[in-house]
Amino acid sequence: MAEVTRKLSSQEWDELIENYHSSGLSAAKWCADRDLKVNQLRWQITKRQKLNKNNQSIHWVSLHTNSSATVSSSITVKIGNAEISVSDGFNKELFAEVVHSLLTLC
Repeated sequence: MAEVTRKLSSQEWDELIENYHSSGLSAAKWCADRDLKVNQLRWQITKRQKLNKNNQSIHWVSLHTNSSATVSSSITVKIGNAEISVSDGFNKELFAEVVHSLLTLC
């Protein structure tokens, strides 16, 4: 007997994609763990990226930290449309929080 699969809602895909991005797993491993096809995940991610490009609004994310970074030289990291300047002695935990937040938004 053939297995019946339910069509996931847009909100369910948004939550799954956020979970995938925060998991740190490869797409293949993450999908295998959830009995999803990698091409479905990639198609849904691409679909949302196209929608976001057409819907260019700014989303602010609050981050809280207790430490500060010293400034001597810096690099710029680009994730989607966002740019982050990182200086020597940067706070790795803060950077990880910022990257994670941007990955969920971009």
